[in-house]
Amino acid sequence: MKRRNTPGSLSITARLWLLTGWILKRLLLLSLVLVLVAVGAFAWYVLWPTQSIAPLEPTDELVYLDQGWSSDDRQTYYYTPQGTSMPQGASRGAVRYDWFVHLRLPFSEQRFADPEHLRRYRFLVDPAPTPQNPDLLPVGFTRHFDTLIGDEVLDITCAACHSGQLHYTQGGKNYALRIDGGQAMHALTDSARGQFAPMLLASLAYTAVNPFKFDQFARDVLGSRYPAGKAQLRSNLWTSLQHFLSDPQNNPVKHLYPVEEGYGRTDALGRIGNTVFGDHLIPANLQVGAAPVSYPYLWNIWKFDWVQYNGSVAQPLARNIGEALGVGARVPLLSDTGAPLPASERFRSSVRVPDLVRIEGRLQALEPPVWPEAVFGPVDRGLALTGRTLFVEHCQSCHGPHSVTPARQQASAPLKPSPSLEWRIEVLPLEHIGTDPAAARGFLERHYDLSPTGLTDADLESAMQPLLYRQLIREVRYRLHEVIRLREQQALPLGELPLLLAAYPSDSAEVQIPQPTFNAIGRALAALPGALPKVPDAATGVVDPLECDLDCQTVALLWNLAHGRSKADAALDALDVRRLTEGEALGVTGILIKDRYYQDYAIGFEQQQCLEGFGTLDLPQQIAGYKPRPLAGVWATPPFLHNGSVPTIDQLLSPPESRDARFLLGPREYDPEHLGYLVINDAAATGEEHGFWFDTSLEGNGNGGHAFVADAELWSRHQAAPDANPLPSGVIGPLLSQHQKMALLEYLKIHRDSPATPADFRASDCGLAEVAR
Repeated sequence: MKRRNTPGSLSITARLWLLTGWILKRLLLLSLVLVLVAVGAFAWYVLWPTQSIAPLEPTDELVYLDQGWSSDDRQTYYYTPQGTSMPQGASRGAVRYDWFVHLRLPFSEQRFADPEHLRRYRFLVDPAPTPQNPDLLPVGFTRHFDTLIGDEVLDITCAACHSGQLHYTQGGKNYALRIDGGQAMHALTDSARGQFAPMLLASLAYTAVNPFKFDQFARDVLGSRYPAGKAQLRSNLWTSLQHFLSDPQNNPVKHLYPVEEGYGRTDALGRIGNTVFGDHLIPANLQVGAAPVSYPYLWNIWKFDWVQYNGSVAQPLARNIGEALGVGARVPLLSDTGAPLPASERFRSSVRVPDLVRIEGRLQALEPPVWPEAVFGPVDRGLALTGRTLFVEHCQSCHGPHSVTPARQQASAPLKPSPSLEWRIEVLPLEHIGTDPAAARGFLERHYDLSPTGLTDADLESAMQPLLYRQLIREVRYRLHEVIRLREQQALPLGELPLLLAAYPSDSAEVQIPQPTFNAIGRALAALPGALPKVPDAATGVVDPLECDLDCQTVALLWNLAHGRSKADAALDALDVRRLTEGEALGVTGILIKDRYYQDYAIGFEQQQCLEGFGTLDLPQQIAGYKPRPLAGVWATPPFLHNGSVPTIDQLLSPPESRDARFLLGPREYDPEHLGYLVINDAAATGEEHGFWFDTSLEGNGNGGHAFVADAELWSRHQAAPDANPLPSGVIGPLLSQHQKMALLEYLKIHRDSPATPADFRASDCGLAEVAR
């Protein structure tokens, strides 16, 4: 008689099968729920934030203002590659150009690179394709061939961030006025949901995981190579995603950029440092960047002796290499296993130096925009005349421009054809200007360890010593020239000084302190009749303006003869490869990248001097302050101050407490009366979803300082005796009446910086036809 199975009599094996089935069903159900949650979360992440992006701005006519450029100049600036890639510095994980062109949005058939889509992010897309831009990508989006992967990669250039546009409606017609070299309004580096970078990552990820989406993508990208190249394309796409996701700057947990950058800003120097020394080197170098700054305008910048908001960089090529590194140029610093590279292979970068020089050459022809009276209305010339007087009285002493003497131009930029093309830019201390200090202080406080590259302190000394010695040699020549000039003016004897100046050594590839010449100059000064000024000792140092009287110039000359070399050597001894300031670290890196390039392409000293920009030395300046730049065309560059915290010039000339503490960025409608963006500060009227609300109460976003608030009595006392009656911190001028403000605004519409660039000036190509690219 067979035994009947009952529930209670099931074998252990059968029970295990039942339990396994129960578990599998629930795991399947849980997996299904997780998939649905993931899809829902992804859809929320992708679709919901699009409502927070500012809407398209209708345009009936695009107007290119007269800035001295031909169409060819503009196309060269817009679409000449720099050697950058996305993700920043990626090689095999770089986004290919064809990927970007054909990539489609999640849950949509619209291309990511559709002009209407990218215009919503405030990128500038011209109306029609050109030979340099056949796929109608935004200004500053181009491509270069990457030999490491054998393919063209997306290359984002300086034009993407340094090209602006203002919108204005007149007579029912919507105008878009292009400001070449102006301030961009996009949020390229902002990681807020729905912005460009997160949406690009989401589109790549959705394409990778959705087989139907990927197949369409593969057909578009591969063309006749489909389906043979499909598997490799998938692998390359996943490699790129891995690079995006592993980039520590994209890690929200690290919170490296606590102040939202929003539209038209980025923490430029902080991001360059994090990219080069954090992403490319060691995570311990990553620094918090809490000081976003506006993209500065570029016309006439090649004339400045110091650039960047804090006046930290002098050399044009150094400035441009730093910008390329920040945007994503590749500079391998370690092997795949994290070991230092061999010394002969270090600092070989993807930066395209000849192309940077070509771009710089075009910028030297760029002029400030002219006020478009046909669109914005005529200028009140009578009111502007009053404004000019006020400008000279209250603005020109700081903003200049200030030309230099021939001797100073020869010391700082000897290859410039005249002193009129070298403008002195002073940095105002934080306590004087009173604007938000975060950017200036961050540059001084951030430090980096470059020792993992294999560099030693001796390597730093080898890189920096020629520049410091050359600076001293030029300084002595400059001071000697000024002493002779001033003694001639006062009919004082010159002794042997003119002969020593005529025989003074010129710049050469080999840098040696000409000690016999220094000694001879000292003896010649001592032989002149009359007591020489007292010279401070080496410990005290000498602090004096570059343009000063005879005693001051003589003291500076004697001090440099006696103590200049020891000062340079002390600066070299103080360099610590494990703790370099941001200025030192970026400076050394730029120098070594250039030196490697010169060695690889056998570029001699004379051509190096031209490529770097008029023979300017690449030595950083580290001052806690900001530079007041010349103001031609400033009306076209809102918002204002280094951090973009003031929407109009009218507010900038008003007491800080009257400035808008919160306003909307994203809309580009221009206000020709107040010179800036049309201020929107009523969230209830516009809705929070229409752009980025700039909050000046946040650290790094302060809108104080640069204040015209001194009462009549205080201003009068200060004018009579500035040293005895200093102004409070942040106060720079008297309280202006409404009429005075409007007069200044009217004048700024037509202000031109002088001296103007000579009509026959042409940028040198530095023999680029002979330089391998």
